Amino acid sequence: MAIKYELIGRCKNEEAVNIYICNVLKALKIHRLSSKNLEIEFTSRLEGESQGFCIGDKSVACIQIAKKSHDQKISFLVQMQTLAHELVHAKQFLRGELGYDSKGAFTWKNRSGRGYKYKNQPWEKEAEKFEKILFLECFPF
Repeated sequence: MAIKYELIGRCKNEEAVNIYICNVLKALKIHRLSSKNLEIEFTSRLEGESQGFCIGDKSVACIQIAKKSHDQKISFLVQMQTLAHELVHAKQFLRGELGYDSKGAFTWKNRSGRGYKYKNQPWEKEAEKFEKILFLECFPF
């Protein structure tokens, strides 16, 4: 059995995106987490003009990928690299590495995530480290 995921919204080249998602899930070693769910939504834009967003817990992760930012179209390949970044966050949530405390602040490996500047957050460092590698190794060019 495999992790259940659902694509929501319209995206370019859906067949390649499905292959890519499966490849990234395998590379992250979360493809066999059959009790977990993943929702991936392609949307016109996100709040704060970010390119991607992921929330979740140990059972479900929800990803949003923006197609526009600052009224500019985001290229398909940039969307795919952003998807790799957000899939790393999905892995972090589903594996229990990333979570929330009772006040809604991030926790990382059961420790408080408070006090980190955005670029120094360990969960962001991991996602940034692997986004390009996953994209280049997993996208069906």
